[in-house]
Amino acid sequence: MRILHCLSQIPGKTGSGVYLQAIVREAAGSGFEQAVVCGLPETMPVNETDLAIEPENIFATRFDSNDLPFPVAGMSDVMPYPSTRFSSFDEHRLNLYKKAFSKILTAAVEKFSPDLIHSHHLWILTALCKELFPEIPLVTSVHGTELRQLQLAGHLADKIIEDVQTVEKALTLNHDQRQKVLATYNLSPEQVTVTGTGYRQDLFCSDFCNKEKIPTIIYAGKLSRAKGVLWLVKAFNNLNDNAQLWLAGSGDGPEADEIKTLAIANPRIKLLGALSQPELADRFKQAHIMALPSFYEGLPLVLLEALACNCRVVVTDLPGIRELVTREAVKDGLVNLIPTPPLSGPDILLPENEKTFLLHLEKALLTQLENVKKQQFICCHSLQTTLNETGWQQVFRRIKIVYNEVLQKQD
Repeated sequence: MRILHCLSQIPGKTGSGVYLQAIVREAAGSGFEQAVVCGLPETMPVNETDLAIEPENIFATRFDSNDLPFPVAGMSDVMPYPSTRFSSFDEHRLNLYKKAFSKILTAAVEKFSPDLIHSHHLWILTALCKELFPEIPLVTSVHGTELRQLQLAGHLADKIIEDVQTVEKALTLNHDQRQKVLATYNLSPEQVTVTGTGYRQDLFCSDFCNKEKIPTIIYAGKLSRAKGVLWLVKAFNNLNDNAQLWLAGSGDGPEADEIKTLAIANPRIKLLGALSQPELADRFKQAHIMALPSFYEGLPLVLLEALACNCRVVVTDLPGIRELVTREAVKDGLVNLIPTPPLSGPDILLPENEKTFLLHLEKALLTQLENVKKQQFICCHSLQTTLNETGWQQVFRRIKIVYNEVLQKQD
């Protein structure tokens, strides 16, 4: 089977990029022939994408170039690298974007001759794939950020929703997301299936002997307001506790600068920067608590990764989180859910709601810090079952079933 993977961003830098790397790696291990279309800055070599395929099978659409004179367009408004917001796209910029990706997609299909295209996000690139190659079966992984962009870049929404109607299969992360996709994109139930998300079980695993002596909270992700990081730092600063906070991740622009400035002022907070998967696994094995106070989440792989490394979790009670971490883990206190505050739009915390959100976050952190001091260990059977079933090997097994179903219908 010959699979052409398509991602409009840089592989490995976000949740969808890690997902792509994992699926390519698993497919390579199963003997699939593969190529990838992705979006890269003009100066980034293709071998830095860390994809398990030959460089000549990586087809890059180049941003900050003559064809696309702006940074990589991001599915989130704050990315871990210089980026462009889709909400800023006018007709001219949209046409440049579509023309550049159409050129690379056409070159990839002509050279590689895929049996199937696996795109990421029900967004512009997926619509382009269907428009250019209606005869090639198209499977699309939904990561959630496209649902957010439908609100943030509303002027693009109607055309995109119309153009992705004929995808053969949309793969969602959980059942809640499946219902949203069905309602938002008007797809039939047969078009949308849950394949879930995964983590690297060879990297993220238990190591109790490696835990820090000082109670340690870790955040991993983009340094942005939408991820709740600013309020995490503020809540931590309000705690009179012998603990430390690690911020793993990067960001670009005023929001990241604001977070970094506030963090640097506290000697108990460490900015770790962007970490590779092995580096992040080492940090999770050392930390005691993983905090993810996001206002919106598409692909919270870090929750599974942290739980696999025996971290307790503080996370916002967002749709799909209970399904991911299991209700038993919440009931037993291994996972502490923060009430999602009222928001403006998909992820903006209004000033009048900040105090209440901070209080909830501080209380959750203190509760988990107390549990760490008691050296309380919880054996959560349902969570362990989930962790066993959500390695990338198991996720790809479900995706491979979809590949075969789609191709059989074409015969």
